[in-house]
Amino acid sequence: MTAVGVVTGAASGMGRLAAQRLAASGVSVAAVDVNDQGLVSTARRSPNMRTYTCDVTDPAAVTATVEAIERDLGPADQLVHAAGRCRIGRTLEQPLDEFFGVVSVNLMGTVHITRSIVPTMKRAGHGTVVIFGSLAGWLPSPKLAAYSASKFAVTAYAEILAEELDKTGVQVMCVCPPEVATPLARGVREVDASVLGGTRPMSAARVLDCIELALARKNPPLFLFPGMASSVSRARRFAPNLLRTQLMRHVPVS
Repeated sequence: MTAVGVVTGAASGMGRLAAQRLAASGVSVAAVDVNDQGLVSTARRSPNMRTYTCDVTDPAAVTATVEAIERDLGPADQLVHAAGRCRIGRTLEQPLDEFFGVVSVNLMGTVHITRSIVPTMKRAGHGTVVIFGSLAGWLPSPKLAAYSASKFAVTAYAEILAEELDKTGVQVMCVCPPEVATPLARGVREVDASVLGGTRPMSAARVLDCIELALARKNPPLFLFPGMASSVSRARRFAPNLLRTQLMRHVPVS
């Protein structure tokens, strides 16, 4: 029986490449995104990929989409949740609707998609859930309050989800990469490149290579820190004040 994978945020960036890789490996892929034109481009030359236009902030739409996927392809064996949004702004000045929009996509989108897909995996006794957090969910940076707060919440949600799914056969991994060369990061750079602290972005392909290697282990980690995110996460844990000092040198707040 052919495995079924659901990939959100599949119209561009990390989600697009993840969907294309899964399809190339022979998995029947449901590519999900609010951007229908981007989905068309993602699915081109992938006959075993179907596209589903859906806004992950809408719980009813997510439920209906997952039901359609299960009718068309069968229940999901894999979920790659890559849908995300980033808007930058000062903590006390960023418009509330913009702030809520980031939280709605990053946190509530995660809640909606996992609540729609994971219970079926749990009943089946197997499944893999890959949730994209961010290094920003461990390292809060000036002008990224909405994004960092939402990603902090995603990491907590993923950890609790994993605890509650222990011994059910469903594996949860929360991937927390540094800046990745995607349209999301390019959008941030176009507004204010200083927010990213002058770092060089990691390629989406390399991040996915790290995920595939980690999932191939006997005991995959709950949190995966690709590339330089690994050393930064350790610095955050053991030398937070030193790390904060370094960060403030590269990200001006005035």
